[in-house]
Amino acid sequence: MRLDCPVDVQAASPSDKTEKQASVVKPLAFLCLFIVVITFNSGLMYQVLNPAYAHHQWLVSWYWAVPYIIALYIMKNLPEKTNRTYILYVAIAMIGFAFLGFMTLDRSAASYLLVNTLMLGACGVYDLFWWSILGEMLGLGKNPARILGAGLSANVLGVLLGGLIGNAITASGASSYNPSVLALAVVCFTLILLPPLHKYLSALLKNHAYLTVLSEMSPAEQSRMADSFALVGRLTERESQIAALLLKGKTYRMIAGELFLSENTVKTHIKNIYSKLNIQNRTELINLMMEHQYSVQSSRSH
Repeated sequence: MRLDCPVDVQAASPSDKTEKQASVVKPLAFLCLFIVVITFNSGLMYQVLNPAYAHHQWLVSWYWAVPYIIALYIMKNLPEKTNRTYILYVAIAMIGFAFLGFMTLDRSAASYLLVNTLMLGACGVYDLFWWSILGEMLGLGKNPARILGAGLSANVLGVLLGGLIGNAITASGASSYNPSVLALAVVCFTLILLPPLHKYLSALLKNHAYLTVLSEMSPAEQSRMADSFALVGRLTERESQIAALLLKGKTYRMIAGELFLSENTVKTHIKNIYSKLNIQNRTELINLMMEHQYSVQSSRSH
């Protein structure tokens, strides 16, 4: 029996693979630019903010890591339905308020706690954002090492530029508000970069936690997509269940717990799913789902 379905699960041609690899280049370049800009403030912080509070040595020596770790913990445990895109804008505002606080407040321990909490909390949010994006990109490029190296280089470059410029301003004897004004200008530039960055990344990584395409689809719609894959890819009932949970962003451990299976069994099923659909990772599964949804909607409109 032949099933007519708009989803093409045939093996990708060499030209398709080349096109997919090329599609990573522009989002990666834009992401690297964003990383340089956002980490510029980190370098500026090390050369300008921290030295200004150096007389609180006991506090500066350990507290800097606390808000960073707390931010990572909060982001990791946010409810599934939380729109993390908005949190990126909140983090930008936190950086801006940190430098405004540095400009207007005294150099007391309380001021340091406020400024550092805002700055390092935002750094935790953004580090998790761009590292997780790079992690998803590794499975899409021809050379994962180059993708990781590009992101890491952008991080180092941003911190280096911020540190050098901050050090130059400090060494020149310029008034203390100049670095903060520069940092606020960088914050404004970051706000300009974020919308197009989100657009590029959303087109490439439709299932990422910070990119909310999936949140627009109800659980019932996701289940219908999984049922379509079950027909086209000849998935078993169990594989169809696991595919539906993958589409909802569940981890291997969460799937194993929900279906009362071992993680190794879940991994085996997922390997079979990917093999039957001629895909390699969850990102491609989501892309396939979205292409199918678009094709179905187009056919209905005609």
